Amino acid sequence: MAATTQSELLALIARLNADRRCHGILVQAPLPRHIDAAVIYAAVLPEKDVDGFHPVNVGKLLIGHTDGFVSCTPAGVIELL
Repeated sequence: MAATTQSELLALIARLNADRRCHGILVQAPLPRHIDAAVIYAAVLPEKDVDGFHPVNVGKLLIGHTDGFVSCTPAGVIELL
């Protein structure tokens, strides 16, 4: 929602990160211009980052480690191919 502040979004992510019932967080992009996407993606715990955008998961993907999340759309395309 465009009225959401970056602080509010970070607080929500912190609550979801701490919630054991929540196993994955997907950030709906594009984010409004007043929200820094890099800050938001880095705030999601790597083990809950189903987008695969956290710097840890991106790094794992680049070096060929398969234990992190990868972006679901590209992974689906690769699977279909």
